[in-house]
Amino acid sequence: MKLTKLYIVAAFVAGLFFSCKKDSETPGSPSFDYFPVISGNYKIYDVDSVYHADNDNNTDDSIYSWHFQVKEQIGETYIDGQGRPTQIILRYERDNDSSEWYEINRWTQVLTSAAAYKTEDNVPYHKLGFPIDNQNTWNGNDANTLEEEMYSYENLHTSMTISGLNFDSTLTVLQRNDDNFVEKIYGEEIYANHVGMIYKERDNLNKVNGLIVRGTEFRMKLVSYGIE
Repeated sequence: MKLTKLYIVAAFVAGLFFSCKKDSETPGSPSFDYFPVISGNYKIYDVDSVYHADNDNNTDDSIYSWHFQVKEQIGETYIDGQGRPTQIILRYERDNDSSEWYEINRWTQVLTSAAAYKTEDNVPYHKLGFPIDNQNTWNGNDANTLEEEMYSYENLHTSMTISGLNFDSTLTVLQRNDDNFVEKIYGEEIYANHVGMIYKERDNLNKVNGLIVRGTEFRMKLVSYGIE
């Protein structure tokens, strides 16, 4: 009788172990819905890019700006060298909403139970860390050779309206916020549940005597999304 009980307990523990192991390998929490992986999922962004040239003797008189649209669509999934399901992201660009799309490049993304990565122009970035909570911080450049940037969460699971689109649950990833006498480096991305990234901001600006003299400013704002 005692031996039978021991077998039952052992079977229960083994089942619990394999169940936990399976959960750790396969994302299943609602938190993962901030990083969609479904083929056909697309997002269209308005993009504003500003360049402060360095040919004006530090007067910041040479400023160039561009406005265009970018479309990102999840394509097929393949298994990478580490055995992880990886999605191809098809990227398109056009001058305005009445122009034809043309493909500019292809990126990739990976979602695991511990992290969400996106490879942009062959550089992998650690976009989201799990679990999603205010205590979680991580190095967004832990998979590349760039300097360390410690990401953190802000405004968790809050509603937001952007470009007239309403989202019930969003979160902000603060990537960097350095603003001093010699530079301004700021980065954030906002994600919506079941949609993905809805806003991106990145400033890399140099200053002289506290005034901006060169560098770049970049904004992406979602204007449309769906599944094709």
